[in-house]
Amino acid sequence: MVELFKCRLVPEDFLFFVSREFNTYTVMQPAIHNYALTYALADWFHTVALSVEPSYAEITEFDNYATPALPLERPHFMSFTYNAVDTKTNLTQSSYNVPALGYSSKIPPLSTEFEFFIFSRKGIIPKFIRVGKKSCICRLRPEKLDIDTTVSQPTESVNTDVCFNVLDLSANDMVENADMLLMYPSPIAKSMIFQAPHLIARLDDKEYTIPIPRHLRELFNND
Repeated sequence: MVELFKCRLVPEDFLFFVSREFNTYTVMQPAIHNYALTYALADWFHTVALSVEPSYAEITEFDNYATPALPLERPHFMSFTYNAVDTKTNLTQSSYNVPALGYSSKIPPLSTEFEFFIFSRKGIIPKFIRVGKKSCICRLRPEKLDIDTTVSQPTESVNTDVCFNVLDLSANDMVENADMLLMYPSPIAKSMIFQAPHLIARLDDKEYTIPIPRHLRELFNND
């Protein structure tokens, strides 16, 4: 059995991550990728990489699987400049491969609230997780949703405002229209019109249409 939660995330420190990058130029989009959230929920961090290509083989085995998170309001970014050049020698102060000059944007603590959904096999959601380049500690506020309907074999397209990773759809699913956001490691849809297995869930008086990630569909078919 899989339970569904709507979750609010509030950073309690400066939140920084990279959504896109080109050489030394980086962009921080106002969204948190669902892979990052899922690894954070499992308290799983890679410390050694055996390949230059990323691998997410273990992510589908975690007890909690997240959708991407979007801010409830436009986030406030603060810019930080850095200088690794020694003013006397005019050389970089470090031998590591880091940019010598530049700036980065960060979201200040307690300034932005993100919202996302969690598919949970055990119904246990941690109160805190660490997200981003500097492992920013974030508070979670989960609320359990009531699943009204499971549509396993859809015959028509539906609309959703729930942010979703399109790689979590199968090859047989159809996406008619989507508001895409380009970020690493894969684009996400902030909203879309689609035809794929999905849930209709409710919290209080609000109804949500949520696509089911392809690796979890068999579990819903068994319910």
